[in-house]
Amino acid sequence: MIDIAWINPIIAFIMGIVLSFNLRKIFARVQSRRGPLLWMPKSWYGINRSKFLQPLYDILKLFSKKTIIPHTATPMFIIAPIVALICAILATLFVPVAGICMDYTFSLVVLFYLLIGVTLFVIVGGTSSASLFAAIGGVREVELMLANEIPFILGTFALAISYDTLSIKEMMGFNLLTNPFAAAAVFIAILVKLHIKPFDIPEADSEIVGGLTTEYSGKLLGVLEIIKLIMLFVLSALFVDLFLWVPSTGIVSWIIFLAAILFVGAVIGFIHSLFARFRIDQATWWLFKISTVISLVAVGLAIVGRFLL
Repeated sequence: MIDIAWINPIIAFIMGIVLSFNLRKIFARVQSRRGPLLWMPKSWYGINRSKFLQPLYDILKLFSKKTIIPHTATPMFIIAPIVALICAILATLFVPVAGICMDYTFSLVVLFYLLIGVTLFVIVGGTSSASLFAAIGGVREVELMLANEIPFILGTFALAISYDTLSIKEMMGFNLLTNPFAAAAVFIAILVKLHIKPFDIPEADSEIVGGLTTEYSGKLLGVLEIIKLIMLFVLSALFVDLFLWVPSTGIVSWIIFLAAILFVGAVIGFIHSLFARFRIDQATWWLFKISTVISLVAVGLAIVGRFLL
């Protein structure tokens, strides 16, 4: 299985494009627009073509453009996005894709560090540009990360307590029924990590242009876009593995995995369409007061289920 797991980064990138299309389609439908099309009548070709691969086109366009480095930027402006991409790629190896992954005993802990590494290096890279917009976005990102990591870790560790393991592969199951509080805590944490409304505060276009990525262009911005696609897949797949997985093998496992991940993507799209942006104080209050309490209840439920029942 270890050899097969090396295809996970490729699957992550391809599925990231599919999930991005899914998000844009749902966002358009909620706003009563047609949105990007999978297929288009030949008579419409002169108007517009299918936008299913638009994220890929955007990345290819960025890699063909010149990269502008601000004169105030430090070397970390270039190094940090590359290291963040490496962390994101490595994360795909530890998240089961239809059950395929590097089955490491402490894979959950390793995944925590890799996900934090992605966020930290994006923060370091953005703020090293000395841009005011990036500095504001960096502060917001740090505040959100500090408030969000607690419920995220507690929600996943609730399953670790129930299964007595830190291996993601051994925790896979339809745990949404056995511990819905853990599922709620982890799902909210995923929304924060992906900057889905109402938690898109660090990159609020109407307030701080693009936040941490404001000064990025060309190939470096293309790297950041690849990271976004991979993270969209990794976090969606993690939720599927931990809370929506039905044990199966062969082609059935792929059908279940793909159906579940598209469902998770659809839910994320609806939430992004229906909610307005929090202020940073509202977001941190909500995470500390509500999400953390939900994750503590999840841990309590796991302890009761394992040791008392």
